[in-house]
Amino acid sequence: MEMFMMTTLNRPSPADLLQDIAASACAARAAQVRMLARMACLALILAAMGGKASGDELREVVYTTTPETLKGYLCRPAGAGPFPAVAYNHGGVGDIIGGAPKETCEALAAAGFVGFAPIRRKTRSTAGHPEDVQAGLDYLLGLDYVDRQRVAITGFSRGGALTFMAAARGAPAKAAVIMASAVPPPQSGFKFEDAAKIRIPVLLLVAENDTGSRKTMGQDTFDSMRRMSAALTAAGNPSKLIVYPPYGSDGHEMFFEIGAYWKDVVEFLKKHL
Repeated sequence: MEMFMMTTLNRPSPADLLQDIAASACAARAAQVRMLARMACLALILAAMGGKASGDELREVVYTTTPETLKGYLCRPAGAGPFPAVAYNHGGVGDIIGGAPKETCEALAAAGFVGFAPIRRKTRSTAGHPEDVQAGLDYLLGLDYVDRQRVAITGFSRGGALTFMAAARGAPAKAAVIMASAVPPPQSGFKFEDAAKIRIPVLLLVAENDTGSRKTMGQDTFDSMRRMSAALTAAGNPSKLIVYPPYGSDGHEMFFEIGAYWKDVVEFLKKHL
């Protein structure tokens, strides 16, 4: 004969039930608070990284440079202005666009600047590229909501070299930011010695392991940025070089997105514009 044992279950008292309900409610509330805290932290990170602010406007526009008609991204902060403005010159060769033109444009607007990222003619040669950069700057200066006395030029890779050249030619800008600049061939007209002609403060940014890759066609842009910094310092320019820790397997890729370096860019621009 099989034997069965019966267990008597004790029912919780009303006080115990109330205590359990209260504990569950507190746990749920704590989880909600933690979720809100995580959301707040995420919002702060996005803001610091140049996330799009409510009311900011992004448009694709057309600008001209003889004999070309080119396009670019134009981003305007919310409000009436006039605003300080920043032109961003992308990297790349031919059909390849290096860097983050659209994202940088949006991040500039989120930081309170009119951002303009002109897209140059898609040629491997640099012939005509300085003119494209100047035409983009002229377009930006012609906007009625831009404060013409508070304009900066920035650039990445080939766009960094073009920014250096524009500053040396006396472009109407108050400051320049150059990120991982490539060194164009001699026929481009680029010369480190032209640092002596630059009369505006310059911020130089590069990752420690930006020492040559497929994206730079083997160029050691870490070395070129140190040479540029040395040339500016020798010329008495109040420039600053920031070297970031190694970024992934290719330091050049650090500037293909809005990342940790962006706070240094915004801080510099706000100081000088």
